[in-house]
Amino acid sequence: MQKIKMIPCPKCGNPFPELRKTEYGYNFCVDCSSVDRVVGITTVEGSGDHTWNDIIIMDKQTAHNIAKHEAEVMGRKVPDSVEILNMDKDEAEVSQSIKEKVNNTLEDDVFNVTTQQREDHDEEDSMRIKGIDY
Repeated sequence: MQKIKMIPCPKCGNPFPELRKTEYGYNFCVDCSSVDRVVGITTVEGSGDHTWNDIIIMDKQTAHNIAKHEAEVMGRKVPDSVEILNMDKDEAEVSQSIKEKVNNTLEDDVFNVTTQQREDHDEEDSMRIKGIDY
């Protein structure tokens, strides 16, 4: 692994990579940056069988202005903010927690069925004609 030379940020004093200053011309760390995150808007271009997807990268304010103008033109309510998807969030972790909650709920439902309810259900099944989807 490569060792990166760190220098102190003139604004906050925290270390940041020297290459950020020498190669890219930034004088301070990312945390002290006044530039906001960018937004990507997907578009579908072309027509008929000749379509393709494209992406436009812009700042949040421009994206908000476009969404506001689009809503006005389409006669919809003007959004207060643009929906931002956080792609840094671990979706596998979120999916796993949702699966666990669903499984716990299903297990609770199965274990909360009383013996009388099971017997009533079995009796109903025996009275039905097999092969008919009720």
